[in-house]
Amino acid sequence: MSMRITRRNFIGRDVVIVLGVLIILELLMAGTSVHLLQIPGYLILVAYDYAQNVWFPGLNTALYIVGFALYLYVGAVVIANLYMGFRQATLHRK
Repeated sequence: MSMRITRRNFIGRDVVIVLGVLIILELLMAGTSVHLLQIPGYLILVAYDYAQNVWFPGLNTALYIVGFALYLYVGAVVIANLYMGFRQATLHRK
């Protein structure tokens, strides 16, 4: 089982969908007062803050926002490629 690396792995439909879900989770964290809906976005933000403080402490606001956007994109690429690999591995062939 080998997976070819193509443009779809970085800007395909699955990546766009996962990126949209991650952005919606972040917007829910900021835009709702229901605490249960805020948990996924909060966990994403805390993971970014931890990684940012370890590797790039003291970023200013503009670089923080750019770094967070890049973090969401890389996360979407990783999650989408894991999904595509799982889907390919479980495909029933005749």
